[in-house]
Parts: sequence; C-alpha cells; structure tokens
Amino acid sequence: MDFALNEEQQMLQASARRFFADRHPLARARRALPWSDPLQQRLWADMAGMGFMALLLPEDDDGLGLSLTEASLVAEEAGRQLVNLPWAASAVLLALWLKAAPRPAPAVLQSAVQAALAGERALHCVAETDAWWDHAGQCSDIVVVRGWHDPAAPLQIALVDASALPCAEALDPTLRQCAAPPPQQQQALQWHTLEIPAEARAHARLAHRLMLAAELVGAAQAALDLSAAYARERVQFGKPIGSYQAIKHQLANAWMGVDNARLAVLYATAALDGSLPDARFACAVAELEAIEGALACTRTAIQVHGGMGFTWEHDAHLYLKRAQHLAARLGGASRALDQVEALALA
Repeated sequence: MDFALNEEQQMLQASARRFFADRHPLARARRALPWSDPLQQRLWADMAGMGFMALLLPEDDDGLGLSLTEASLVAEEAGRQLVNLPWAASAVLLALWLKAAPRPAPAVLQSAVQAALAGERALHCVAETDAWWDHAGQCSDIVVVRGWHDPAAPLQIALVDASALPCAEALDPTLRQCAAPPPQQQQALQWHTLEIPAEARAHARLAHRLMLAAELVGAAQAALDLSAAYARERVQFGKPIGSYQAIKHQLANAWMGVDNARLAVLYATAALDGSLPDARFACAVAELEAIEGALACTRTAIQVHGGMGFTWEHDAHLYLKRAQHLAARLGGASRALDQVEALALA
C-alpha cells in the first residue's frame, strides 16, 4: 500500500496545520477556555468554516464526502496543537451515525450534526458507564450514550447541557472534567433510540477511536519537534547536546515510534474505509502503536530537556499529559495489546 499523501491530502494537512497553529497555540491551550468564552465559540465556528466538520458527511447532507484518511490528517494537526474541543465526537462519531441512520434520521441526531456543521454547537460523546466526563464546560453539549460498547444493546443517546456541569481540573491542564451523575439521575434524562445497524455502529466506534489515535500521533510529533529543536540549540561542553549518542539515540527511537504510529493509523483508516478483512486488526495495531509511541516520545521530550523539562511549567508536560489522557480514553496499552493478540490468534 502506498502511504504517500496525494496533492489534495497534502493541501488539507498544510491548511489544517496553519489553521490550528494560528488559532490555537499552546499559550491558548494552557488557558483551558470554557465554551462560554467567545474565543472558544469563534474557534469552533472557524473550524466549521474550514470544512473540518463536514469531512465525512455525504454531499446530500452538506458534507464533503471524504474518507477517514483525510479526517485523520485533521485529527493529527489538532493533536499537535492540543486543541481542547471535541472535534472527533462531533465530526466523526455523530457524523457517521447520521450517515448510517435510516431516513428520515432521528430529529435529535439530525439537529445535533447540523448544528455542529454550522459551527453553533460542539458536542462531546461519553459512555453511560464512564465515571468521568471530560470536556465538561468546554463544549455546548455532552452526549451520553447507551450501548456504545455493547452491539447487542439498543443504541440510545441523551443530551446534557455541558455549561451547567460543575467542572474540575483534569490531569491534562488544558482540559476540564466532571464526575458523571449517579445512575438514578441519568435515568431521568430524555433518551432517544438510534436505529443504526450493528455493523455501522462498530464502524463508527472504530473510526472515532482512530481519530483519538491520530491525535496521539500529533501530540507525539509536536513533542518530538520540540525536543529536536532544543537538542540542536542547547550547547554542553562546546557541542550541541544532540550530537551526543545519549540524546541522539533517544530522539531516533522516538522518531521511529511516531513514524510507526502514523503509518499504522494511515493503514487502519484505509482498511476501515475499504472494508478490508484485516480492518479490525489494523485498528487495534494502530491504537497500540499510537499509545506506546506517544507515551515514549513525550517521556523522552522531558528527559531531553533535563532539569528544565521536569518542571510542570514547561510545555513538554502538556504533551505528556495529553498523551496520558488520550491513552486512558482508549483503554491503555494493555487493552490494545490484548486486542491485537486476540485478533491475531483468531
């Protein structure tokens, strides 16, 4: 398989990189702005104006009809700048549910996707069984999902006003979270059933997880770039520290981890789009490579920066904590390895 990006994909990646670098630098990520801040709402509207919400929707739904590969490029660039808006949930998971839903689509799903497409609402999806809801206060709505992980159970969603949730700091200082309401309180929510075939539900779930893996690749690449630049500039004993094998080998290993993860994600998106026989296995490998590569790379970034890197005020910690957060959202490296082993043996 040829992993080289075509001209259109390269243009999309370059425009996304410029957009997020200009509109969401790390200084802004540190502020962890709430959805009520006009800057946060303007950023989301501008992302919609760039077409980032419409990538996977068909043209009949005012979309661009592109593939998961193009979506992963945008996700990687968002991860590079530690964007703290729920793009993967709004533009991928909900969009694929709408695409697979029988017509006329459920009104609650149709209105949610169209509002995201217009840049008016930012929706983040959480499972009913999650103990913590991330992006609390940083998006317009939390979409609570029943049957997300159980294909035999009915797929139901309920919308919660995210601005009214009591927020607390998360491990990642660029994000906010809140404890999930108790089960009896969730029972009182207004639930809507989505009649989506099991195969389409599994496809959407895998695609959403691949976007999180792509965000991991972006965060890891940014940490690697930061480390390589520092290793070229920092001089010790009259030579840049990057010329010493102790640093050079660490950066080389980090680069290999990021490159392996990126290639695994690109193949998985192509396999999932093409319904290849090994699509599920490719997705499991991509998750494993992204988690291990991002954690190793962001830890290396702290080591390369020495004593300065160990201070929490340094940007290297932002990448490490985002990598840990996304790894936890995916279930961790052990779960990914178990999935790879199970699918390989099967």
